[in-house]
Amino acid sequence: MQNPNEDEDMARLSADDIARIADRVSQVMQLDRTRHHVSSAPDLAAQVNIPGYLARIFEQAGSVSGAISNEALYDLVNKRIARLEASLYLARVELENRSAHEPSEIYADPMMVSAYAERVSHVTSLPRSYSFEPSVLAHGWYPVESVGEHYHRWMRPMDESALACLPHLGQIDQVIEIEGRVLHADQLENLSIKFGDIAATITQKDEMPEQFVATLALSAQDVAHSNYVAIAFDMTDFRQPNEADKRLLGINLRRFTCRPEAQAE
Repeated sequence: MQNPNEDEDMARLSADDIARIADRVSQVMQLDRTRHHVSSAPDLAAQVNIPGYLARIFEQAGSVSGAISNEALYDLVNKRIARLEASLYLARVELENRSAHEPSEIYADPMMVSAYAERVSHVTSLPRSYSFEPSVLAHGWYPVESVGEHYHRWMRPMDESALACLPHLGQIDQVIEIEGRVLHADQLENLSIKFGDIAATITQKDEMPEQFVATLALSAQDVAHSNYVAIAFDMTDFRQPNEADKRLLGINLRRFTCRPEAQAE
């Protein structure tokens, strides 16, 4: 005999509720029918071929064309083994010394600096430029917008500072330039950009006063404690762009550039 309470419960369910329940029951039944027939285990037979495939690629890249003397062949093999040994050595040292909480500490070891020497010097001497990409850690901004391959974000009103965490060039004296704009030039009077106690110099462009470049000059000591610099943005003047867009907008950031101090203009 059916329980009267069940009839009352069914009467309270809408057609959408019943449809969702039926869909869930259907999924559970399908999973139950396939649980002994479809395996979730990794296909080891396919994965075992990956090392062989990679080996063939390196074999083809390292092949020689034409005849070669014994001396030249030995020199070639010796160089390739030496490069492999150097890579394994660096990998082992990294595994033994790298900190999961602060990866940059590895470069405090004189042996690692010596081992990486040219590579580290080359990386830190090159300017680095990027737009406000989704990968940039940030807080206090509207969602990322894009124009082609370039990304930008609008600052939104908050009770605290908006943040953007930028990777820097390493422990060298450097300059970070931040390019952006506002809806109206007088909004920039209420803008401050800081890294800790270091305030950025904000310069408006003469031909387009709504656009600006903020410059932060940082020493090697300023950036020694982290791979990122957390830059704080404070603003009190937010404006609505038009009747259709009800957002209150502050600054719009579109470009970050890090360069060694010696290369800064």
